[in-house]
Amino acid sequence: MSSTEILSEAPPAAAGLRRDTLATSVVFLIGLSCIQPVVTLARGLLFCRWLEPVQMGCWDMALSFMSLAAPLVVFGIPGSFGRYVETYAQRGQLAMFLRRTTIATVVLMMLAVAIVANGGATLSWMIFSSPNYTHLIWLVAFGLATLIIFGFVTELLTALRMFRVVSGLQVIKGVCFAVMGALLLLGFSRGPASLIVAHSVATLLAAAAGGWWIYTAWNELPPAARPTQEGYIPQRDLWQRLMPYAVWMWVTNILTNVFEIVDRLMIVHCSRMTPHEALEAVGQYHSSRIVPMLFVSFAAMLASLVLPHLSRDWEAGRRRDVDARVNLTLKMLSMALMAGSIAVLWVSPWLFHLAFKGRYDGGLEVLPWTLSYCAWFGMSFVVVNYLLCAERVRMSTLALLAGLVANVLLNLALLPVLGLMGAVLATAFGKFLVLGIVLWFSRMLGMKVHGGTWLLAIMPLALAGGAAVATVIFLAFVVTTLMTDRIFRSDEKQLFHSLLGHLKQRLRPARIIHQPAGVSPRFR
Repeated sequence: MSSTEILSEAPPAAAGLRRDTLATSVVFLIGLSCIQPVVTLARGLLFCRWLEPVQMGCWDMALSFMSLAAPLVVFGIPGSFGRYVETYAQRGQLAMFLRRTTIATVVLMMLAVAIVANGGATLSWMIFSSPNYTHLIWLVAFGLATLIIFGFVTELLTALRMFRVVSGLQVIKGVCFAVMGALLLLGFSRGPASLIVAHSVATLLAAAAGGWWIYTAWNELPPAARPTQEGYIPQRDLWQRLMPYAVWMWVTNILTNVFEIVDRLMIVHCSRMTPHEALEAVGQYHSSRIVPMLFVSFAAMLASLVLPHLSRDWEAGRRRDVDARVNLTLKMLSMALMAGSIAVLWVSPWLFHLAFKGRYDGGLEVLPWTLSYCAWFGMSFVVVNYLLCAERVRMSTLALLAGLVANVLLNLALLPVLGLMGAVLATAFGKFLVLGIVLWFSRMLGMKVHGGTWLLAIMPLALAGGAAVATVIFLAFVVTTLMTDRIFRSDEKQLFHSLLGHLKQRLRPARIIHQPAGVSPRFR
């Protein structure tokens, strides 16, 4: 497949939906990555200035629980969209597929919300290590419902390759959370309850906007192009194919989210600190994760938008193209994450000492390692796509399990001795281990992992040495890339130049194209 074909592949005609090409998706992802950090930094700056570390710790634990429970209760059904929406769209069975998965998701969501809402003191102890936060549990239940709805909508839009809409929804959610959070903190209560309410309402508004877009776009589609109910799928055939993949995705999501929260859970429950001290440590940790978690989100979105394109090539038997895309995406992502992390290290002293009023020096201390492990975790999302295309989800699950076990064991050993730094070091090792294992598994399944890919996978370790050391090492990689083909191969450089040319064309002012009567501008 040529570089032009890779960048501008045509969507399948069966579904009739207007799909974004990979290059178009990257354009929107770049735009989102420019807007989202500004919103998140402003929000984090205000929230950390207005709230004490203990209050930020409560908010962090509440959000972590909701993020963990949201994919858990729906058994990975929305997480399977990236793999199977394209399959059923090409068969003319998309409407039936979506109807059945939607009903199943709604039923599971209602059951989960009812259980959480009645959790009371038990859930309060599980989340906050204290029964004194039962007043937050109802708010957590509401927030859980909004996250499930938002996840369903964005997974569907991403699977349909409508990343321009997903980008808009992420911006809506981020801006609404920042505005509503500030208003509630100033006018209602300066505590975690205000942040939970603001986040839940912002998430629901963004999900409603996405649902409205899907509904109106579907209805405006010309009847000849609209997926209909004619493509009947026997119940048994659908769930027999979907559920093995969905369950493994479900287990993987559980392990991923447990991996994300386990260090804070162990700080709260296993650090020998009082509940107040533990929540304060979590608040310090939260301050160090504000920007690095943006990098993880960026990587996760990049992996999600690439998966349908990889799946398309895989189904067509173009395995070499899948190899090329995964290697190139991983290399470009590693360079981008490293550059962003170095910039954060240079500005972090000002950010923590002035913007945060010096109340979060514990977060500044662990920031280099937080940046390192977030880079490794983000890179692992891209590599896992190869395992998903091969329908070997269990391999990614095993990798996460190995990293999780290593994380827990190291936390037990380091947390009582080193405190917060011990938890971060344990997490860093665990996530580096996950990246190494998924690369090894992909290689076992036939993926050709380039030598430059292995080198770039190790590069984030330089961040632990500080801004100056990381800058020198990064510049050495840049010079090597420009002067030789050891990092980026010649064909990858050619494809990268083609991508830049395509992006320039996309960023030029668009000419107005008159649509035929009766055809929605959302579709072609």
